[in-house]
Amino acid sequence: MTKNPEFTGVFQPAGFEGIRYGAAYYNEYHQTERTAEDFRLMAEAGVTVIRVGESVWHKWQPTPTTFNLDWLQPVLDAAAANGIGVIIGTPTYAVPIWVFQNHPEVIAEPATGAKVPYGHRQNVDYSHPTFRALSEVLIRKIVERYRNHPAVIGWQVDNEPGAFILHNAGVFEAFKQKLRARYGTVEALNAAWGLTYWSHALNEWDDLWRPDGNTNPSYLLAWREHQAQVTNDFLDWQRKLVRTLIADHQYITTCVALNRPGMDNQTIGEALDVTSVNVYYASQDGLSHPRRPLEPGELNPAPMWVPLTGSSYLNMICDTAWSIKQAPFLVTETNGSAIQQGPATAAFPHWPGQFKQAAIAMVSRGAQLVEYWHWHTLPYGVENHWGGILPHSLQPGRTYRAFQETAPMLEAIAKLGPLQPAQEIAMVISTASKWLFEFQGPLRGGNGMADPLGYEKTLQSMYEIAYNSGYGVRLLGDNQLEAEELSPAEFAAVHPVMILHSLYVVSDETLEFAREYALAGGHLLVSPRTGYAKPDAVIRTDVAPAILGEAGGVAYNEYSMLAKQYPAVTERGSVVGAGYGWLDELEVEGRGSDASSAETVLRLDHPFFGQFGALTTKAFGEGRVSFLATYPDQQLSTWLGGFLADSLPVIDAPFSESESVVVNRATTEDGREVYFVFNWSWETASVRVLNAATDVESGTALAAGQSFELGAWGVRVVVEERA
Repeated sequence: MTKNPEFTGVFQPAGFEGIRYGAAYYNEYHQTERTAEDFRLMAEAGVTVIRVGESVWHKWQPTPTTFNLDWLQPVLDAAAANGIGVIIGTPTYAVPIWVFQNHPEVIAEPATGAKVPYGHRQNVDYSHPTFRALSEVLIRKIVERYRNHPAVIGWQVDNEPGAFILHNAGVFEAFKQKLRARYGTVEALNAAWGLTYWSHALNEWDDLWRPDGNTNPSYLLAWREHQAQVTNDFLDWQRKLVRTLIADHQYITTCVALNRPGMDNQTIGEALDVTSVNVYYASQDGLSHPRRPLEPGELNPAPMWVPLTGSSYLNMICDTAWSIKQAPFLVTETNGSAIQQGPATAAFPHWPGQFKQAAIAMVSRGAQLVEYWHWHTLPYGVENHWGGILPHSLQPGRTYRAFQETAPMLEAIAKLGPLQPAQEIAMVISTASKWLFEFQGPLRGGNGMADPLGYEKTLQSMYEIAYNSGYGVRLLGDNQLEAEELSPAEFAAVHPVMILHSLYVVSDETLEFAREYALAGGHLLVSPRTGYAKPDAVIRTDVAPAILGEAGGVAYNEYSMLAKQYPAVTERGSVVGAGYGWLDELEVEGRGSDASSAETVLRLDHPFFGQFGALTTKAFGEGRVSFLATYPDQQLSTWLGGFLADSLPVIDAPFSESESVVVNRATTEDGREVYFVFNWSWETASVRVLNAATDVESGTALAAGQSFELGAWGVRVVVEERA
């Protein structure tokens, strides 16, 4: 894993010690004394980790001058007695009211001059010196009190940062200073952002308008980048403070809620020793594969903060978690039962089997800790219907039994040692492009504006090219690709296929790396909008696609939204799915010295759009460049997986005729293949292993060619026998 220089340990104190399993535990929220009973139930259920303390600043410091540090001692002692590791959270995201009353200057402003009312959380400007001074006093006291406790394995600094885009005066002034350092003069900024438009040009730095009413894409992008850096700086400040106080083997993390507006998935890891994430997903029919559209009158089983459905989305979240530090990760929050917050109704508990499926899916993609939010369902507060492992009655029920039944499989998987998830396909993504898609994206929302989830929705479509076909994905940001230590040729050897997912805002360096990758033998697949704008969000004036067009033998100057899905057909007339959302009007003639070798593989079945290439391909050097001009539906995604298969290694994974069966793959340190076989449906499926294998949980031997039945919402893990 990538580590900060000060961190000399690993996730767990003595190297890989298995897969930790547990829940956030808030003893302080109980109405009666429960410590002994809770830990008895935890021991019986196989709990090996809990997270504590991150939400109760007032409990730690009820007034500016009084501290209560001993209340956690019985919890840590009970954890140590039961062999349970503890992650302690610093409570800086949930401040007591005396902070608001005494220090109004630290209150967050989501719009200029509009302070967040008290009554929620994450309601402060964490860049403010006063807030940091208040935080430091408490952090030091908590860490010094418990740093030597034998149960403590790690520290979580803050929680789910980046909830707001902060408009506080200090944040805005820091933004202006950053622009001054980058551009030097207002004349240079005027030229770079095209501020002549609508008379927005500045005469001096203090002329920069507040962001509330901004419409300039370059400003928008710079402002979002600044917000993410403010968040990273705060986490890094806390990390450095805590690191000076704790033992080397204890790690520092935060609980990342992916895609918060004030953070960047692909840079937040720079401030952490190890990645920890929320992995929330739609349950019940929301975990089906293939994904299916809602029937008339059917409720979406996804909570409002979970944008997409399907088992592919669960997988994609995990691969996003890996991408943060390009390393294994911890899941510090995930669905325990029905999850519902306040007026956001989404009470959809797991179908039988789904609890276990989801946990194993996380581990198959690199999770070394699975922890639920939370141990017991609260009787009060806005999250009083966010189901934990125990229900409101605190009596073990169906969720507790599902938790308990999952532990033995995790223990069995852990005995295989650390696993490397399959990652044949590299998929390059761009936070900057995501932010611009929220503003000027290729999908239209219900209000006629850009769909704010356009990047995530189209990413899932592209992700399913690999997922539906059994290939593993390595997600990485364009910034991470630019920092890649491997040469393009070495990268192609590790990842025979690379997909550029709508890198609308992208540097020449990233596009040049992709070009050299194909030249050296990789198969490059380029999706719509890639290369259209420069890193400052100013649109390129080249004939599109910039830099890569000649390599792929294509060009376009025009494009169109698609009002509906249109069938994608081969040159022989076979329908292989549909394209949706967008079409770059690709033309294959007159582009480059060898343009005639570009082959049109697919077109859309439409009297006008059919004249353009929906999928083109061309040999380039030792490799190949393919352009996908539209976004694929699920059927087309699966077909595209077959199209790319010639460039990928043969997979000897267990096989099923059922389309609901998906196999995730990983490799042990000694080179054995591990197959995680999931049936994401109600229908029993038959699965056949191609090579001799052993069932990881039961130890049962499976002969080459032997079949087994996988029931509704079932999962089975098998490891190949050595030849």
